[in-house]
Amino acid sequence: MISKKFIKNSRKYFVFFSFLIIGLLIYKDYGFNIDEKFHRSNGFYWLKYLSNYFNLDYLQIVSEEKLNSIKGFTLSDINYYNKYGIIFDVPAALMEVILKIDEPLYFYQLRHILVFLYFFIGLIFFYKILLSRFKNDTIALLGVILLFITPRIFGDSFQNTKDIIFLTFIIISTYFFFESIEKEKYKNLILFSLFSAISTSVRMFGVFLPFSFLLMQFILIRKKNYKKIIFNSSLFIITFFLFLILIWPLLWENTFENFKSYFELLSSYPSGKVFFLGKYYNSDLVPYTYLPIWIVISTPVLHLILFSYGFFILSKRLYGRLINLKINSSVNDFWRGKNESKDFSMLTSFILTLCGLIFFNLKFYNSWRIGYFLYFFIIYFAVFALYITLAKKRFNLTKKILLKIFLIIFFILTIYRIFIYHPYQSCYFNILVPNSIKNNVEVDYTGLSAIHFLNKMIEENQSKKLIKIGVASWYPIWRMLELVNKKGDLKIEIVENRQISNADFIYTNKISDVDKKFNKKYDIPSNFKKIKEFKVDGAIIYEAYQRN
Repeated sequence: MISKKFIKNSRKYFVFFSFLIIGLLIYKDYGFNIDEKFHRSNGFYWLKYLSNYFNLDYLQIVSEEKLNSIKGFTLSDINYYNKYGIIFDVPAALMEVILKIDEPLYFYQLRHILVFLYFFIGLIFFYKILLSRFKNDTIALLGVILLFITPRIFGDSFQNTKDIIFLTFIIISTYFFFESIEKEKYKNLILFSLFSAISTSVRMFGVFLPFSFLLMQFILIRKKNYKKIIFNSSLFIITFFLFLILIWPLLWENTFENFKSYFELLSSYPSGKVFFLGKYYNSDLVPYTYLPIWIVISTPVLHLILFSYGFFILSKRLYGRLINLKINSSVNDFWRGKNESKDFSMLTSFILTLCGLIFFNLKFYNSWRIGYFLYFFIIYFAVFALYITLAKKRFNLTKKILLKIFLIIFFILTIYRIFIYHPYQSCYFNILVPNSIKNNVEVDYTGLSAIHFLNKMIEENQSKKLIKIGVASWYPIWRMLELVNKKGDLKIEIVENRQISNADFIYTNKISDVDKKFNKKYDIPSNFKKIKEFKVDGAIIYEAYQRN
């Protein structure tokens, strides 16, 4: 007999089960980005280290064999670029060993399904966050669906390891942050510090949550028992750094020196070129408008409308509290109750993080991937807009029906456009963006289209024994050769750029490390003609040329 509790939760189970089935059905559809090979080597580098550390001889031998088999003359040297966190790469490497996977294609398909499963767990915690704040199951489910159908997040949840893993742990960290607000228990505070440390080990921007927590404690010190607040803050800081060291093997030896080396590594990356609105910029000197414009053009219209309204209402409330600030007031000046304190933490975290991304000289590549975790805040504010709208007394039944129709139309439109872009949702532009903008910014920086191009070349040239391929862009297409659908005796040879005129075919996804207006490094030789222009929704993903 079906329990009442199951019936009550049936909508929730259906939504999450649908997400899981969709992921399991389509995870093989996606291409392979240029970072995946490096992160696989990072996983085996640290798995080897851990095996040696804990005297797991068999695992150490297998890890070393796997690590030595990962080749690529342009692949970053893992013995130097070994400073990254292990929270995804090591479990993925361990799964590869346990499942005894030896086929290169399956290495990365395993990683793709694991990325999606991490994201799926993040969606569950996002639902719990929204339910904790809004106390409404329908509102919480709508928010989870909004995040899931955000096209760029949807596409990247199958292949963009680092940014999706970071987003996932930011969500989980925030859940325990909210729990520590809801129930002032040491367990919640310690779990918050643990997941904040994991987030920080993935991307250093994870420190914004600890900063937000400490900011709130500083504000509360005027109104509450300052001894307890100082104790809680101290406990959080100490456990945060202990967990950071514990889950980041880089810090197990020479902690301070290795921590310093991580920042030295980040600053040592050379500045590349970023193509933005028809101009080339150094990656660390993009205009201040770069991030805001990318958010606007790559976010669905529904998300933008709801986010703008929610952000406006919350900002207006905070501004009103600030201008009416009273030093000797007996109540908190910034928020009223636990729910408003959650809104305050989200608003301040978003504003401070957004300003940090815009005004610090960060190296931006491939649109705004390093800022994709901001979608967590964008959807939160969008859900707040829905909640506050439906809570209005003057919002009668007719208006609620009209709002539902509005939401259904835009939900269907967004899902339809996900189908249009499939499997290139990570290259998504919203319906208002003209082709003139789509083709004057970077689209396929990570080269997801390379596998599509190579398989097409094999399919169309099966009668040949050898085809030579040149690359007229900054993209290491040779990393994809082991993943193509090989047929017969056909072999593919990658031609160096200086000998590109001798190639049979040329691939370009228009990504460059030089200003192509002044540097002719990637010009197509005159003895080639364009044979293919692969577009999605008007955006050119790649072009193919053939020698006359």
